[in-house]
Amino acid sequence: MKKILILISQGIEILELSPFIDIFGWNMVVGKKNTTTTTTSIHDIIYCTWNLKIFPQLNLKKENIDLEEYDALVIPGGFGKAGFFNDMKDSTFKNVIQHFNEKNKIIIGVCTGVIPLGEAGILKGRKATTYLLDNERYFSQLEKYGAIPIREEIVEDENIITCSGPKNALETAFLLLEKFSDKENCDIVKKNMCF
Repeated sequence: MKKILILISQGIEILELSPFIDIFGWNMVVGKKNTTTTTTSIHDIIYCTWNLKIFPQLNLKKENIDLEEYDALVIPGGFGKAGFFNDMKDSTFKNVIQHFNEKNKIIIGVCTGVIPLGEAGILKGRKATTYLLDNERYFSQLEKYGAIPIREEIVEDENIITCSGPKNALETAFLLLEKFSDKENCDIVKKNMCF
């Protein structure tokens, strides 16, 4: 069983979270049944950018979590005006990212969810992308973190996968499913999800 930890912040964009929940949920119904997801945060309630509330399964500030049990980490992006960039400065949040990197486990940053990877210090000398349509602001941040900015929708650099926006969250979730199973299984899940 492959276990995926989804680290969510205040102000996340739901379409950057939901593909990972849905695709791996569908895999448990029509696919190989070899994946689980767990949402976690440093809060009891997450207030999303577009007026939704999420209740994470685990609160890192209140519960002990064995990070060794997990095979991949996903960080959906969000909007600064909704508080997204505040959580990534927290040491607990950074420690989770650093742990996955030290263990060479897959880390996915979606859109602005790539910025916490830089804050955690794991992008130095690594290729990464982020939101492509915002006047270089986020790419300038990548450069400050020592990353090698690549203006493409999805970029893989060893264990780190970054993508540029909500559209690519879906594609990246399927990419992770294929890595954790195979192309045939991924195609079965896609077909059953009407792709």
